[in-house]
Amino acid sequence: MKCEACGGRGYIEVEKTCEICNGSGKARSFDPKITAELSDEQLKMFMSGVCGVCGGAGKVKIMQVCRMCNGTGKVGKCRICGAKVVGNHELCPSCRRRPHAYRLSNSCGLEDVRLNRIYLGRVSAVTDIGVFVNLNKRLRGLIHKKNLGGFKFNEDEEVLVQVSNITLSGEIDLKPVKMDGFAVVDVSKEATRVEISDLERYIGKMVEVRGMVTHVKLTGGPTIFTLLDGKGSVNAAAFEGGERAYPEVRADDVVRVVGVVKRRDTKLQLEILEMEKLLGKEAYEVRKRIEDEIERACEPEFRGFLIESKVLEELREEMMRVAKELKRAIYESRPVIIRHHWDADGTCGGVAIERALADLVERVHSDSEAKYYLVKRKVSRAPFYELEDVVRDLDESLEDVERHGDKIPLVVLVDNGSGVEDIPAIRQFLLFGADVITIDHHFPDEEVDRYLLHHVNPYKVGGDSNYTSGILCVEIARMISDLDMKHLAAISVVGDRAEGEVEKYIELTGISRKELADIALAVEYEGFYLRFRSASQIMHEILGFGRQDRHKKLVEMLSGYAKEAIEEQVRTAMEGVRVQTLPNGIALAALDVENYAKKFTFPPPGKLTGEVHDRLKQKHDRIVTIGYGPDFAVIRSEGVELDIPRIVRELREEIVAGVDGGGHLVVGSIKFVQAKRKEVLARLAAKIGSIG
Repeated sequence: MKCEACGGRGYIEVEKTCEICNGSGKARSFDPKITAELSDEQLKMFMSGVCGVCGGAGKVKIMQVCRMCNGTGKVGKCRICGAKVVGNHELCPSCRRRPHAYRLSNSCGLEDVRLNRIYLGRVSAVTDIGVFVNLNKRLRGLIHKKNLGGFKFNEDEEVLVQVSNITLSGEIDLKPVKMDGFAVVDVSKEATRVEISDLERYIGKMVEVRGMVTHVKLTGGPTIFTLLDGKGSVNAAAFEGGERAYPEVRADDVVRVVGVVKRRDTKLQLEILEMEKLLGKEAYEVRKRIEDEIERACEPEFRGFLIESKVLEELREEMMRVAKELKRAIYESRPVIIRHHWDADGTCGGVAIERALADLVERVHSDSEAKYYLVKRKVSRAPFYELEDVVRDLDESLEDVERHGDKIPLVVLVDNGSGVEDIPAIRQFLLFGADVITIDHHFPDEEVDRYLLHHVNPYKVGGDSNYTSGILCVEIARMISDLDMKHLAAISVVGDRAEGEVEKYIELTGISRKELADIALAVEYEGFYLRFRSASQIMHEILGFGRQDRHKKLVEMLSGYAKEAIEEQVRTAMEGVRVQTLPNGIALAALDVENYAKKFTFPPPGKLTGEVHDRLKQKHDRIVTIGYGPDFAVIRSEGVELDIPRIVRELREEIVAGVDGGGHLVVGSIKFVQAKRKEVLARLAAKIGSIG
């Protein structure tokens, strides 16, 4: 260590009384012997009666050898007994006379090996020419057969050896040593301590980095540790032949790493020579610095909304908080699961968040594969977070925790997550430490807010479902990344048939409403056949993030297939529609989708009911269309003030039929026990008939 008394210089400045003027600062004469040492300015000072040696101060500063370190600039403690030692010695005089052996850390190189010193090593191979001994992972020496004497060694055996020679080519000759009751002196090399963000300047050099482990990945070769220090992250590789290196180090531990900076493909990588967990004050200081840096880096950037909107302004603070939480998850290497409804609106919202976070990962993480395990977009077939989905998400997350030391994820529910039907799945994930955020435009139930970290919903600020999930997600994504994704908001507007000021998003894109409708239809057509797969690559192509020449052909092809399938199904379904006018003047249309539609093919019952409804509303100003199957009913309405969530609650209380469901106020679905279908549909029709 550097001597604290002299700061490692080996000398100190001391002040003493000037011998020329005896401390008075005045002198009209001086010793002629020092004339050659005086400058013209000093001579003039003597001529004017001021001592030129001390400048009139009466005192002068001189350099003295530091008594603490005897001029070496170094002082420390004996590595065996802890007594004070001066200079470059590692041991005090007493311990140097006791039996001892040196153990080289992996940071030590050939330049740290000393002749005639005794080292602790490990046998790596026993051959015909002698025994090879590893002094550390970087240094290997040979005990020649002629020097073995009566010693016999086995592979992986710990041995004591003395360095007898180091050749010009760097080969180390060893001799076996027998010694009892010896002390072990650990030798570690000091490395320059640097920030991860500065590693580019140290390629090929050995450095020390202190940070927090955020991810551990075991490969067929090295174990990859992702390190974060607040200003950047880097992958650090430890080679243990396919075995888990440093098993005592897990995610969220604070560590000190000494390694060599290398470039792997286009990314930097630290090849670990030494790694140790930091505890106590050292760990606290590193962790605190990281938290402070992350807090500053995660502040979202508000670029203004794409359109002027009072509703969006009212939601702004909550959206900023969501953006900050998402950025924090990426900086802390916490996986983010994006669960969205499979339709065009949900998909556009999910993709907007996915791409913004993936862009952030590219900017702050050195691992080129990080975006695949940190950002996971998944599809929900149901219009809520159902138990089937949460079981998949939870099981995969727990497996990643066990295998890679991942953190329990942050879950983002898009185009669902606002209703009581979402609560069972949300509560199950919360039990394992997850946090859940909802970005939705369905009518919210206050009960669900008890379980959410944040809830962005236009109904909470006086808005309505016209502010689609796609709009909300695009605006939040713009607070995280500067990628241009405004067309996703426009696609969601057209796909969800939103109206009002949100139609300004369509104008912003310069894309015709027909083209946007075709993209939305292509998304839903492909999404239907993808089932539970998110298929980011193909969805990104459909949404215009791939080759533009292929994009147009792909959309035309898929939307063409969808239109043909819709026309064929609607033509058959219209023959099964029964329309009656209720006493309150509302036209009630009923469609038995079980018997008048193909199963397991596009369009699904909800889409088919909507298409039939679009044709019927051209003839009726006030109409409710119900597409029903064995245990479900899909509801679409026009010109009628429905409240589907309220109707679901009432049916659940009035009939013992396992009624469940929800959706928007005027568009939604209901599930029930098959045996009670007739009673549920009758009560539903009665409630529609009682609307004023």
